Amino acid sequence: MRIRGGYAALYSAAVVFAFTSLFVKLASRRYSGLFVSASRFAIGALLCVVVLAFGYRSLKPARPLFVALRGAFGAVSMAASYAAISLTGPGRAALLCNTYPLFVALFGVLFFGERFRPRVLASIALCTCGAMLVMRDGSGANPAGDLLALGSALAAGVAINFLRKATQDDNPFMLYLSPCLFGLPLFFFAGPGGGAELAVGGGAGILFLLGAGLLAFLAQALMALGYRSVQAGKGSVVFYLETVLTVILGLLFANETFNPRCIAGLALISGGLVLNQLRPRPSS
Repeated sequence: MRIRGGYAALYSAAVVFAFTSLFVKLASRRYSGLFVSASRFAIGALLCVVVLAFGYRSLKPARPLFVALRGAFGAVSMAASYAAISLTGPGRAALLCNTYPLFVALFGVLFFGERFRPRVLASIALCTCGAMLVMRDGSGANPAGDLLALGSALAAGVAINFLRKATQDDNPFMLYLSPCLFGLPLFFFAGPGGGAELAVGGGAGILFLLGAGLLAFLAQALMALGYRSVQAGKGSVVFYLETVLTVILGLLFANETFNPRCIAGLALISGGLVLNQLRPRPSS
């Protein structure tokens, strides 16, 4: 039952992350990718401090090293993914960023002592083939955005493993506060800053920034809750659902397009998700 609840939290996080990516793309039409990233970190840090101060009455992590490493790698991954979305589109960036289950599984086996079952390998292979089909759709997207998205996936592979370790002792809000604090220095590189930067986007831009920050906060909390009972390698495959939803949202609201190769890729991703959720029948 606990594992089932963990998967429910992870799938919920995947849905919320998809809407977060859409808000990031809409905000990036009015602000730089760095400013969107920094704003998301600032909103997340503020919300985490409020919850920790009033709900947990402590700002001290139980496992400081794991929380700090989760924060450092997580901040790099999040910032790179936001920049990738601003340079390409929410669907394409999500496809590349969400190849991170490969790195989660690889680093989990090499450094964290996790087992790698054949069924998980097969589901990752299906999802990754699907993602590559969509990526190679002939759209001529910005290669810098693609490289940033892949860098985000690599950093996330490390961060998720540290998240999985730290979540056994620390609450989800502590685990999200860490990358938010590491990400705040982005404000120094994001442009003029302050009210001058906010005024560029107007009321709609501020609304998109707030939406991205609030949704990211909720998604990160759900993800940390889910990883309390689900292995990092297996749980990370769930977030290919985020890819599917992000592509659909990009089609509907961000002027992205589908073609036959994209549809085939989405079908492979969906098959990998189904395979990941299959459970072997108990032997009689």
